[in-house]
Amino acid sequence: MAAPSRGRLNRSETLWGYLFVAAPFLGFMLFGAIPLMGSLILGFTEWDLASEPEFVGMQNWSQALSLHIAALPVEIDEATGEPMYRCGRERVPQSQVGDFTGRIDERTNAPYVCEARYARPGSVLPRGFDEWHQFNLFGQQYIVGAIDPIFWKAMFNTFYLLLAIPISLVIALGFAIAMNQNIVGARLFRTIYYTPVILPIAALALIWLWIFNPTYGLLNYFLGQFGIESSVNWLGNAETVKPALIIMLIWRGLGYQVLIYLAGLQGVPRQLYEAAQIDGANAWQRFRAVTWPSLTPTTFFLVITSMIGTFQIFQEPFIMTEGGPYFESTTMVMVIQQNAFRDVQMGYASAQAWILGFIIIIFTLINFYVSRRWVSYES
Repeated sequence: MAAPSRGRLNRSETLWGYLFVAAPFLGFMLFGAIPLMGSLILGFTEWDLASEPEFVGMQNWSQALSLHIAALPVEIDEATGEPMYRCGRERVPQSQVGDFTGRIDERTNAPYVCEARYARPGSVLPRGFDEWHQFNLFGQQYIVGAIDPIFWKAMFNTFYLLLAIPISLVIALGFAIAMNQNIVGARLFRTIYYTPVILPIAALALIWLWIFNPTYGLLNYFLGQFGIESSVNWLGNAETVKPALIIMLIWRGLGYQVLIYLAGLQGVPRQLYEAAQIDGANAWQRFRAVTWPSLTPTTFFLVITSMIGTFQIFQEPFIMTEGGPYFESTTMVMVIQQNAFRDVQMGYASAQAWILGFIIIIFTLINFYVSRRWVSYES
């Protein structure tokens, strides 16, 4: 019987190769690429699921991204023509501010603080814009208005939560170096630190709700043992809610980061440490010249994955704070979810999702570009 020709064998191998890659390719097209392109098209439409999508061009993108910055003038007293100030609850012209100097506010038992009063935001912002933020620059008060100020506040909150990444990486590296030593119970410690990674996020959120409880929470109890104020409403205060979420994010991701760093440490060639010791390098010099350069690829990987994960954070603030107080813990994904499934603005939510996607891509590319300066790969 004649052996099959080489051409027939090549065609058969090629056919089987295409068959093997067909399943993941079709899966990607059906559940990835096609929905992705569909959401991009929806970003240029107005669609409430009950009617046909209506093409609106760049309206959704403009609504999400439009900003207006304007100088905010000081409020003027119509009777005297003087700038107005607020001293406690009193509205007084500038000439009467001196009457409050050194006086104690009976309501707060604190000295009066007089601050300039500014015109209402609506008097300087274009129609359709609402106040998002105010700032003072060189003695002039400015206001930043947006068509969708909640989206911009959510964007700021999401960027703020990125502060958890460098803090958690430093802590994880320290724990990894400690557990990489020949100490008793090292495997037990590795298991304990990795446990939060495998627990359901909903369960973790409920645990931290209990920890942050202002009345009987563990954190306030712990602070009280050191004489620190122990009645802080961590999740109900606009000034503490984001730091509280950062604490939780650090704890949640620490085990995974420690595990990755441990794998990186065990891959550092021992001969490099031996050579450094022969040259008389101390512990810090060995870390700076051997350990850290060897761990820069690992650190870069953790920076990228942690950044993408933080940009997509949703479950933890949704369960713990529902975005409050006053939208101070609302994230970009929470806004997208609310616009899509609560307000049924699918076109607007799709545009916001693509804006978030572009932000992630831009920051990832920036990190890849900057990594050339500090990431060291083995040649």
